Amino acid sequence: MPGLFGIVGPQSQEELQALAQAMAQTLRHEDWYQVDLYVEDGLALGRVHLGFLNPQPQPAWNEDRSLCIVMEGEVYDYEHEKRWLIERGHRFHLNNDPEYVLHLYEEYGEDFAGRLNGAFVAAIWDTMRRWLLIVNDRFGLQSLCYTWQDNRLLFAGRAIAFLNDPGFTPRLDLTGMVQYLSFEHLLGDQTLLEGVRLLPPASLLIWREGQPSLRSYWEFQYPAQCPYRGKAELIEEWEHYFRQAIERQLRGEDTVGVLLSGGMDSRAVLAGIGRRSFPVHTFTFGILGCDDDRLAREVAAVSGAHHHFFELRPDYLLQVVEEGVRLTDGMKSCVHMHVLAPLPQVAQHVRVLFTGSLGDSLMGTHLTRDMLAIHDRALLAKVLFQRYNSAFRESELANLFTDTLYPQVQGEAFDSFREALLKSRSNLSANVREHYSIRQNDRRWILEGQRLLRSQTVVRTPFYDTDLVDFMLTVPPGWRLEGYLYKQAFAKAFPTLAKVPLESTGLPLTTSIREVYIRADRQFRWWLRAKGIKCISVPERQPYADYNGWMRTVLRPWVEETLLSKRSLERGYFDPEYVRNLVAEHMNGANHARKLGVLLSLELWHHLFLD
Repeated sequence: MPGLFGIVGPQSQEELQALAQAMAQTLRHEDWYQVDLYVEDGLALGRVHLGFLNPQPQPAWNEDRSLCIVMEGEVYDYEHEKRWLIERGHRFHLNNDPEYVLHLYEEYGEDFAGRLNGAFVAAIWDTMRRWLLIVNDRFGLQSLCYTWQDNRLLFAGRAIAFLNDPGFTPRLDLTGMVQYLSFEHLLGDQTLLEGVRLLPPASLLIWREGQPSLRSYWEFQYPAQCPYRGKAELIEEWEHYFRQAIERQLRGEDTVGVLLSGGMDSRAVLAGIGRRSFPVHTFTFGILGCDDDRLAREVAAVSGAHHHFFELRPDYLLQVVEEGVRLTDGMKSCVHMHVLAPLPQVAQHVRVLFTGSLGDSLMGTHLTRDMLAIHDRALLAKVLFQRYNSAFRESELANLFTDTLYPQVQGEAFDSFREALLKSRSNLSANVREHYSIRQNDRRWILEGQRLLRSQTVVRTPFYDTDLVDFMLTVPPGWRLEGYLYKQAFAKAFPTLAKVPLESTGLPLTTSIREVYIRADRQFRWWLRAKGIKCISVPERQPYADYNGWMRTVLRPWVEETLLSKRSLERGYFDPEYVRNLVAEHMNGANHARKLGVLLSLELWHHLFLD
């Protein structure tokens, strides 16, 4: 999978060369991936990449070859500062992003990172002082795992690369497993491997004098007070920052794609792109006739996009699940790997794929009225824990784990959640909730999906633009409530698309004859049913996937073979009888797909990492 990798520490050039090449081969998921590698005594730096962004060989060097950089990803909108750097005497031989980042570091030192807007991870090596500095973007869009072993720092885009090191012994991290079983994703910087951490967003990881240190260069926090602005002014500012974010990420490609659902965020991105990059391809997947299929077709037609729909077949997981576990280091439940199904066909049409990720959380779409208050933090933690605890509850974990293991992990899920919640310094419950949603749920769940997409395409996410984020942090929570400002601004900026119903409500954003008709039809159908005419159907949401049904039918042999095998049941973590009963309950009609999903991914992770 694309990403950086490297080792720094007391090893010979020959030893490092062999280990780095083995790591590169593990990360080289496709034969057409390209590899750059630089090795000297005590250091190996490399990247595995698609060959699309900054295709020139790396590392890139400064003029006197005292500094070099290896970078994966990209930064946006830096032409003005680049001209200033040229005036300062810097030369751009490659004229690419890594060269710009390196020169910026020369001018500003460790303060350079706050000036970067993009999705990137970079490693800068100081040949004179023997320092290594690793930096990532403000949201950790390009992932990097690291571990400190025997006075050596190992890092890679995926932790599976560490298995090539004879000195690394893989062990399951119990805290990571409990978080995964509870939330379907991990929290903070946790991984499933003991001693391995994910580089936090907005971080500088520095190796100097044989020791690593970690610090943050930017914090995601809501301010205690917001400046007063009226509705019209806020709408105008939103439109400015949103269009600017789109413009920055349209970097001259003739053809781009948008992963389009029936929701609001992806259609906002499509509307923002407009005809500045034409033709725009849109891609939707799901069960034929689902809400996403129906609404995305209409949005694409209104926008003049070239639309592609890929039917999500019940057995698709059998072809992609092992690949998905490998690409995500097992940290993505198999019932959320759907983007892998159409990805090869998507990559045949476009290299650059836009998504609406972060839109709903940043814009407050899920922010409810009960959060517009200051609640006791302990009580708030209990309430929100129930909302985010999407798989196994604590009482279920008590039955799932063996009597020997459960006392070691009892309460760990809630303790981890509470600790993550405390990362927000806000008193207002709305801001605490949104901070958790963006820093934990979006980062550790949604971005794992982006990781899958990045295995074959360049992914761009305008809602992560630094100026747009900074603006939304100053919008009072009352304006963000249920996405109010977002919906108002969208309707003003893109009135035609505002008339197309949203998947979440089935209604358009703006009042129209169509909205009146939909509401009247719903009410009439409910009235008829209330009068006893049960043959009249009522509106029901049509989801894009049916994992509960699929696991009871076409996926049943695979589910039972994986979870009920002798090897799985004898791992010593889980009570075999409970697992058997859970699978049997599901096959008899209970809906346990989300629980089975994390158990399946965890078992497949063991096949890759421990068996």
